[in-house]
Amino acid sequence: MDVLLIHRFYHPDSPPYASILEGIRDMLVTEGKVVDVLSSQPSYKSVDQLNKLALKTEDQFGCIYRLPVFRFSKKKVVKGLNFFWFPFVVFWFVLFGKKYKAVTVSTAPPVLLAFSVALACKIRGITLIYHCMDLHPEIGQISGEFKALFIFNLLRKMDEFTCNVAKKIIVLSEDMRQNLLKRERSLDGKIEIINNYNLGGKVLGEHSFFDPNDGKVRVVFAGNLGRFQNLDSLLTALGKSTVQKNLELVFVGEGAALNKLQDLTKKLHLEKLVRFIPHQSVEVAKRIIQDASMAVVSLQNEIIGYAYPSKTMTYLSLGTPILTLVESHSELAEMVTKNKLGIVVEPNDLDALSNCFIELDQGAHTFNKSHIQRFFQNNLSKEQFEAKFMRLMNSVI
Repeated sequence: MDVLLIHRFYHPDSPPYASILEGIRDMLVTEGKVVDVLSSQPSYKSVDQLNKLALKTEDQFGCIYRLPVFRFSKKKVVKGLNFFWFPFVVFWFVLFGKKYKAVTVSTAPPVLLAFSVALACKIRGITLIYHCMDLHPEIGQISGEFKALFIFNLLRKMDEFTCNVAKKIIVLSEDMRQNLLKRERSLDGKIEIINNYNLGGKVLGEHSFFDPNDGKVRVVFAGNLGRFQNLDSLLTALGKSTVQKNLELVFVGEGAALNKLQDLTKKLHLEKLVRFIPHQSVEVAKRIIQDASMAVVSLQNEIIGYAYPSKTMTYLSLGTPILTLVESHSELAEMVTKNKLGIVVEPNDLDALSNCFIELDQGAHTFNKSHIQRFFQNNLSKEQFEAKFMRLMNSVI
């Protein structure tokens, strides 16, 4: 049975879903299925662009197709061109290429890619599985990207078409499921909740990344420094606090918000309390997270209803407690609070976050790393993801 997996990014590209998709392919081929992948040349971050791979790679399990992408110095123009280019080419590939038993598509680029695949699948009678890492265009509306109402409504209609064509829709949380049902109650029977898993990989060496004798309490955010993470609130709250020297806030990675965060650090005179570490390999990043006192999961207000931060799984797998900046009524916040996995602070409550930094600086919070790792293994492991995903695939094909 032939299956096609579609996403803009695929391993060795660096976003989490690029590696998750590789794991999905490995899982399906183990079950005896022929699985092709349709993706693009590595291009998620500047370090990824150094990998230039063959347009087609074939093995006994299927083919991996990597479409070319635009590359030149004007980043905003390149991003816009690739946003439209990839869905356009994918549409014709699905429409006139091999007829697959099932096609899976995710949300990068948002709305447009899934819509183009759904349209081609509808025409050819191919079963579609829509793997929603986040819900668009609602996220764009919250962030202010879709200020024109007619653009939002058009994109919403396109995504509703995709959802109706799909045989199954995978979301990451009950919050996401409920927001999809607010659109259309008839989707209830086809929505499945299957959360992502930790990507695995080794932790660098046995020695701490930081000086274990400096007495610092380190709070780490690792990953894409994006616009939806509400990361400037961390700096603002730290600036309001009376933290003196024991606490260090560490940002690991790159992204659209990096320059803004660095400028705000200087403006608030926090250079002695804040450290920026550039993008690292997975094994180095895991060492940093494991050696931290807490790791940050932060989202702009309302976003948690339409997305679920995958870095949560990495943090928990390493036994690192979470400083969770999301609404307290959300599924993620309730999980953290109920199971003693960390601290929850409302996204815009700067006073509460400032007090949290003071308490951490004074060593007021302690968590059991072994307990956190056991919780992860019992509830959020890769084995559980694979069992749920294979049940869904087998029910469809």
